[in-house]
Amino acid sequence: MKNLFSIFIFNFSFLIFNSASAQHYLGIANSAFAGVNGIDVNPASIVGSPRKWDVTIIGINAEVANNFLGITKGGRKILMSSNTGDFDNNTDLKTTRAKTISVFAGVNLMLPSFMFIRSKHKDAFAFTCRSRIYANIDGIPAELGTYAMNNGEDSTFFQQDRSAKYISAQAMVWNEYGITYGKTIRESSNERLNVAGRLKYLQGFYSAYLFTKEVNYKYFHNDSTSGDSISLESSLVHWGYSPNLSNTSQGFKLSTGGKPAFALDAGATYEFHPLTTVHTRLKSEGKTSPMQHEYKYKLGFSIQDLGWIKFRKPDNVRDFQPDFNKTVNISNIASLGDSIKAAYEIKENDKKYRMQLPTLISAQGDYYAGRNIYVNSTFNYAFQFKRWESKIHEVTCFSITPRWDWKWLGVYFPVSYNKYTAVRAGATVRIGPLIAGTADLLPLITKKNLRGADFHFMLKVPHLHFGKHTKRTKSNSKFEVNEEKNKPVKRKKGKTYMPKKDESPVEKEHKQPKPEKRKKKEHTAPEAPNEKKVRKHIFPRFHLFKKKNKHKPGEGEEHTIYFKL
Repeated sequence: MKNLFSIFIFNFSFLIFNSASAQHYLGIANSAFAGVNGIDVNPASIVGSPRKWDVTIIGINAEVANNFLGITKGGRKILMSSNTGDFDNNTDLKTTRAKTISVFAGVNLMLPSFMFIRSKHKDAFAFTCRSRIYANIDGIPAELGTYAMNNGEDSTFFQQDRSAKYISAQAMVWNEYGITYGKTIRESSNERLNVAGRLKYLQGFYSAYLFTKEVNYKYFHNDSTSGDSISLESSLVHWGYSPNLSNTSQGFKLSTGGKPAFALDAGATYEFHPLTTVHTRLKSEGKTSPMQHEYKYKLGFSIQDLGWIKFRKPDNVRDFQPDFNKTVNISNIASLGDSIKAAYEIKENDKKYRMQLPTLISAQGDYYAGRNIYVNSTFNYAFQFKRWESKIHEVTCFSITPRWDWKWLGVYFPVSYNKYTAVRAGATVRIGPLIAGTADLLPLITKKNLRGADFHFMLKVPHLHFGKHTKRTKSNSKFEVNEEKNKPVKRKKGKTYMPKKDESPVEKEHKQPKPEKRKKKEHTAPEAPNEKKVRKHIFPRFHLFKKKNKHKPGEGEEHTIYFKL
């Protein structure tokens, strides 16, 4: 088993420095202009988007992280988080923070995807397509990694009984095609509640896993001919890989090794919008108080990747009971199963397995400070399923991202923390349809050791308007009003819209009869007689009270007093 262990350590080291993984476009993912890419954080983010449609041509997010090996600035030294041992006399050794080694690696490739909203119905649709590659290594004791990197020549570990609770390594490659639907289910004068779900069709390509628990091991020194060795003991070793990996010796061909499956994402967002007073042009409308488009704060909750993909093992690959007094000859992965079957006791009924997707729950908070400045906070909790044999998992991460967001430009500064690379500070820039950035700039500008790398890039369809522009009259209203209402009214010559004046009974008695009877024209004020001109006014007269005339007693004539209002 010494050869098998050496191959495992080699692949482990290769993953650290040559792989990448996805953290879902940290920085841009929580922006209102993320569009269809915001679904990877919360499917409900597309409801109420400031843009009616969004199309992503291609996007890639890659990252690699570990808590064991690091590189100093300039690559002059390699660091190991261990308290003993020496690595080629070119290592600064520090007391380990983590007792076990963990590695996370993967790629998230966004293929052509789109979304659109229907403002009238307050809902949204989206189609997404992406390829994903994930790899995890967990549970390896840090001292075991130090011993392997020193080629088993560190005498401080000899003749000491050691143990590990869980040791696992998993990897999977798959495609997913998703359909998302979201809708505003509740809305008040200044609040809005949105929900959305994404159903994904999964197409599994490759997968492999190795898992064992309650491992006991001991380092011991042999004579010079056989060299140093390690003794491992475990109750049962679970392992497997997809059948199409056995044919890689004939040339790598992309093929599906898993059965079709489905997965689910779901999320909800709550928005609080302040009210604004709008003075409309028409007096009849007066003042209104609609919701502002920019929310004051926004809260979200989502759960991602609920599901799994089933794979069938090759005929010669089964779980086995290890006996480390026996040796196994390893030439390639195709013959490994036959060698283990010949040497150890295997579990015959172990014919298939299922790979659990990287399930996580996420909580988001977004605050609008004004002048296109926002502050976002996101917490992602990843389920690691430590006791499960075949699974892959995300990384638990907390981030705070201040940003300046405009329709054509955006600048984002995410600050995040996870158990692999500790504190990271990155930057992302959005210029029209181009988006590029990284989640960790500190190793480039400070003396921080490099324990991981991250970058993301995205290309969208430019959001241009090709419709004819119609000239509009100025309006103080923020509402979209009909064009015909804003057109000035054409007045005919000699025509007036002033209301007719009210006349008292006294004025009617002294009014001279008209010499000629003219036809009345509509909307035309009557001409006053030349003998007596009465000042015109637009205020109507109201009968306030009535009383008898004291100057003419006995006549009983009633006179009315008029007041202008």
